[in-house]
Amino acid sequence: MRTLLSSVVVLGAALGLAAQDAKKYESKDGRYAVTFPAAPTVDSKKSGELTISTAAVEAKGVAYMVIHSDLPAETVKASKPEDILDNGEKGLVDNFKAKVTKSQPATFGPDKFPGRNVTAEVKVDATTLQLRLRIVLASNRVYQVLAVGSPDAVGGAAADKFFESFEIRK
Repeated sequence: MRTLLSSVVVLGAALGLAAQDAKKYESKDGRYAVTFPAAPTVDSKKSGELTISTAAVEAKGVAYMVIHSDLPAETVKASKPEDILDNGEKGLVDNFKAKVTKSQPATFGPDKFPGRNVTAEVKVDATTLQLRLRIVLASNRVYQVLAVGSPDAVGGAAADKFFESFEIRK
């Protein structure tokens, strides 16, 4: 369990993350706000033509993250929102080698952005962790809000507060 959680957090640390204020975190570039259980570290890196920005923290055995990236306008125009959400779900599930146990379409916020709520199992050695993911497509920006940890923790009050606190700013 520690291996996966450490990998998620170390990934951010290895990319030169800087600590921010604890609790409410606001990303001006990402145009979102969220309440982390502790001060997150932040990073931005290039992957092909995309810039992937991450804010992450580990608290009480749970890794909390918000990832956002801007897709090229042509990609968004040429794709259905469901296809973009499928790709976001598949990418994260493939990265974690996870088994999806639940995937539901959703809308997010007052603008009713298309989204998806996903729950998946992640095996690390003999331990089964849970990955809880919310993907939101807002114009050409994809947000991935996630928590990884024990099923009780990821389904608990602290994780609920984290997910409920996420808001997209204009």
